[in-house]
Amino acid sequence: MRAPDESPAATIDVRRPAQHPQTLLVIVAGRIDRIDVARLPERLIHALAANRPSLVICDVSGLVRPDAAAVDAICRIRVAVRRHGARLQLRNASAAFLELLDLMGLCDVLADAPGSGLQA
Repeated sequence: MRAPDESPAATIDVRRPAQHPQTLLVIVAGRIDRIDVARLPERLIHALAANRPSLVICDVSGLVRPDAAAVDAICRIRVAVRRHGARLQLRNASAAFLELLDLMGLCDVLADAPGSGLQA
């Protein structure tokens, strides 16, 4: 449980843009901790099964102080997306998050769609 002075809890919001019916927009925000890692992809899995998108855009601009737990959650999201036959675009990643992905050797893994903003 988070103390009142800590960052907001992690959230995931899944939307289907009306103008792009084959796309899901996933907005991940807040501070991801170890408890959130398995919980966050669950909501996405239900949306993937119901909507069957070809592309999932994951906006991570709202992540607070991303660390290894955030990377783990995003990697699990990528696995879920790929298992449902879709591509993942990671959007609006902070320089710190991109640096962390690079340090962990995951930029190539997460850069599986054009426009992902990651250097493969």
